[in-house]
Amino acid sequence: MSASLLQAIVLALAVVWSAWSALHRLLPVTMRRLQARMLAPLDRAGKPAWLRLLAARLQPKATTGASCGDGCSSCGGCSAAQSRPADAPMPLAFRPRSKPH
Repeated sequence: MSASLLQAIVLALAVVWSAWSALHRLLPVTMRRLQARMLAPLDRAGKPAWLRLLAARLQPKATTGASCGDGCSSCGGCSAAQSRPADAPMPLAFRPRSKPH
């Protein structure tokens, strides 16, 4: 195996891993659905027990609906900044810059 092929494989794995992580962070509900859909064929009758166990362990945690931890922010009730009236002035906080040494 040549060094350039190994480098390309490592780079491709890094790109796939970072894209997967970013999508989990930015689209949590969609990624849970996608992950469940990808693992569903592995958790069927007739598959080896170890494969079914692996699929069950990798399945995303079941949610009972939208909560403040799922990242949807569709209800506007998860943070204090969203509970302010729209016409209320937004306070500014000024912090001095740190001086370089």
